[in-house]
Amino acid sequence: MKRLVIIALSLTVWGCGTADSTEATDGERDKKKLEFRISPDIQEEKPDDEGEKKTDEKVGDSRQTMLEKEWGLYKDKVLTHSAADLPRKEKEMLRHLLTAAALIEDLHMLQLHPKNLEWEKQINTSGTEVEKKIFTRFQSPWCADNESPECCALEEKPEKQIGRMHWPNDMREQEYKTLSKQINGKELISPFTVVRRDKDSKLEAVPYSQTDALGPKMKEVAKELRAAASSATHKSLKKFLLSRADALEADDPYPYDDSDYDWIAVEGDWEVTVGPYETYKNPHQLKALFEMYIGRVDKKITDELVMFKANLQAMENALGELVGPEIYKSRKLDPRISIRAVDIWMASGDGRRDRGATVAFHLPNRGKSVDEGLYKKVMMVNHSMAFEGVSKARADLVLDESQIKYVNAKADITNVTFHEFAHGFGAYHEMKVKNPKGKETTVKEALKEYDTLLEEEKADTFGLWLLSFQKKNGWVDEEQEMVRYTSALMHILGLLQYPLNGVYPRMVAIQLGWYLDAGAVTWDEKTGRFTMHYEKMPAAVESLARKVATIQLTGDYDQAKELVGKYIVDKGEKDYELKGVLARARKVMMDKFEKAGIKSPSLRYEVTDL
Repeated sequence: MKRLVIIALSLTVWGCGTADSTEATDGERDKKKLEFRISPDIQEEKPDDEGEKKTDEKVGDSRQTMLEKEWGLYKDKVLTHSAADLPRKEKEMLRHLLTAAALIEDLHMLQLHPKNLEWEKQINTSGTEVEKKIFTRFQSPWCADNESPECCALEEKPEKQIGRMHWPNDMREQEYKTLSKQINGKELISPFTVVRRDKDSKLEAVPYSQTDALGPKMKEVAKELRAAASSATHKSLKKFLLSRADALEADDPYPYDDSDYDWIAVEGDWEVTVGPYETYKNPHQLKALFEMYIGRVDKKITDELVMFKANLQAMENALGELVGPEIYKSRKLDPRISIRAVDIWMASGDGRRDRGATVAFHLPNRGKSVDEGLYKKVMMVNHSMAFEGVSKARADLVLDESQIKYVNAKADITNVTFHEFAHGFGAYHEMKVKNPKGKETTVKEALKEYDTLLEEEKADTFGLWLLSFQKKNGWVDEEQEMVRYTSALMHILGLLQYPLNGVYPRMVAIQLGWYLDAGAVTWDEKTGRFTMHYEKMPAAVESLARKVATIQLTGDYDQAKELVGKYIVDKGEKDYELKGVLARARKVMMDKFEKAGIKSPSLRYEVTDL
C-alpha cells in the first residue's frame, strides 16, 4: 500500500446532493445527502444530550448495547469548508465532483458486499439511530473493533464477508496460489478485474467496467467527471478528469496507465484523486477498491516541499548505499514526480476508512509510471492536524515527562511526508527480484502475505532513517531531531491502540520491539512510561531500515516471516497478539487511555454555500 493511515480516525461522510443538485436517481441510495456547512476549522459535534436524538426502542437488546459501545469508541468531529468565495465555474465543478464522490461511496460499498446498498435502505427505513450510524461509519453492517457476530447493525446478523464479490464462491486456496501461472494469469491478477468461472468452470477475468455489479455506477461516475471537466478552470485538471472518465468505461483489465500520467501532471488549486487503488480489504489483497478525495491545495506548504523534491534522487541513492550495490543499484527517478499538500474537502469510498484516515499517500501503486519511477505524493494537512490534541493527551500519560515538550503535530506531518517519499525508493510490489533460491519473481509474489506489511515498514522506517540525511544536510538541528523522533514514537503508540488485524498496528509493533531491543526506547513497567534515548535512535533505525529493505530486494520470505514472528504471534484467521514486553506495555497503555477517556476523532465532511 502506498499511503499512511492514522488508525484512530473514522471518516464519516454523508452521501450526496445539495439544494442545487438534481434528485437521486433510482439506482442511487435513498436519503442521500451531502451536508454543506462550514468554517475552515474542525468543529466538534454536540454531545447527544445537547442535540436531537432518536431513542432506540430496543434498549434491552445486547446487540444494541454492543453497537452503542462500538460507536462510542471515537469522538465525532466535522471538517467543514465553505464554497461561498469560489467562482461560479468552480462551484459547478465541485457539485459534480461531490456527486461523483457519493457514487464512489456506493461502488466501494458494493465491493465490500453486494447486498450493502439493499441493507442500507433497510436500515435507513427501519433501523435504530445507532444502527444507522454504525452502517454509515463502517460502510457495512458489521462492527470493526468488536468481532462478535452480535455486533451487527442488522437484526438478522448476516455472516461477515468482506470483498468476496471479486471471486467465485467456490474459489479454492490452491487456485489463488496459481493465478499468475494460468494462460490468462495477467488478467486474473489484475487489481481491476472480477474473477468468475466460465461455462467450463475455468477462471476468467472480467474488467470492473464490464460487470453488472460495478459497470453501471462506473458509467455514472464517468458522466460526472466529464461534467466537472467542463467547468474545470485549469487545463491539466480538465485533461485528467476526461481521461479518467474514459478509463472508467474502458473494456481493459489495466485501463488506468494513461490517466495516471495525466493525474500526476495536475496543477492548479484543486487536487482530485479518483479510482480503484488499494487492496487491503480484499481477500488475498489482490483487487483494488474505489476511493475518492477532493482537496484544495495549500500553496504555502506545497512550496516548502520543493526543497525535498529536489533531493529525491539523492535519497534513492542513499537507500542503495544503505543495502549495498550487490543487493540494489539505485534507479533513476523521473523528475516529474509531483508533491502536493492539501486540505481535504471530501473523502469517500475506501478513502474514508472505518477506523482510520489517510493523512498522506503515494500513488499510483502499479503501472507504467511506477516502472519509470514517476509518482505523486499528497500530504493531507487538515487530517494530520486533527490529531494534535489527542497525541499530546496520550503523551501526558505514557511518555517520559521530560520529553512531552517535544511532541509536535507539524513534526508528525514532516515524518509522514518522508514516509511517503520512502515508498518511491527501493523495492515496489511489481518489481522483479531474484529470491534466495535464484528464482526470478516479483516482490509481491515472493513475500506473499508479508508484502504489504514490509512495504509499509520500509516506508516508515526508511523515512525516519532519512532524518539523519536531513541533519547531515543542515535541514534540522539537534533539538528538531529530538522532536521528530519523539513525534515518531507517539505515532507508534497511537497506532498500537488499535486491533492488530490491521497492517499499521503490526507495522509499528515491529518498530517498537526493535527499538526496545536496541535500547533506543525503554519502558518502565512501574510507571507505564516510555523513554527515548536519542543517542541510540539513529543506529537502531538504520539497522531496521537495512533489514527490511534487504528482505524486499532479495524476496526473502523466510527472513520476512522471522522478523514479523520475533514480535507478533499469528494465531490464524487474522488474529494476532504481541509477544513479551510489547504485550504488557500495550495493555498498560490501553488501560491508561481508556481510564482517562481519551478518544480519537472520527471525521466527517461538510461543504456549504454551493
